[in-house]
Amino acid sequence: MDTRVSDVLRRIEAILIETIPAAIQAARLSEPVYCLRIWYNGTDSDSDAIPWLMPVKEVTRQAILKKAKGRFPEGIWLADELTNVGQAFNVDIKNAELTEQYGLWYEHLAEQDDEEDLQLFREMVQRVSAALNRLDWSALAPVTDDFVVFPADGSHTFGDDLEDLRASVPADRLQLLKSRKLWK
Repeated sequence: MDTRVSDVLRRIEAILIETIPAAIQAARLSEPVYCLRIWYNGTDSDSDAIPWLMPVKEVTRQAILKKAKGRFPEGIWLADELTNVGQAFNVDIKNAELTEQYGLWYEHLAEQDDEEDLQLFREMVQRVSAALNRLDWSALAPVTDDFVVFPADGSHTFGDDLEDLRASVPADRLQLLKSRKLWK
């Protein structure tokens, strides 16, 4: 990967880390959420389809847990299972520089092997998520005590929500989820 593309990814990473907490706080979520999914896309979307945010409601998790009847509730972590009306909030990130930098990234991605280069973007969003998991979210929004942030692959290139969670969430939080039978 050339230096220009590396610089673009680094800039997108910095912008996301800076703007996501403010976007969630400004959204003034009306009820508790247990996770925040950072959706990203590949070339299957428009060039201005910057990442967007999906804070998932705790009431949604409780409904899935009730249906799971003691089995591992994988559905609480699968982004595509959480997009029905009322399950989550949708929060846009409004930032002109992010839109500009994403456009540069998209131009690069459109010229490459989508999966290989999209992996770089996925890893960047995992790093963003890891950084955001170190914040005190309770000061920004109504969150559960086991709240986590991790990517959502809108391109469906990787389709591995559980690995994205594992790569993004600190070990102590994963252990907390495991102790509650919410993680394996």
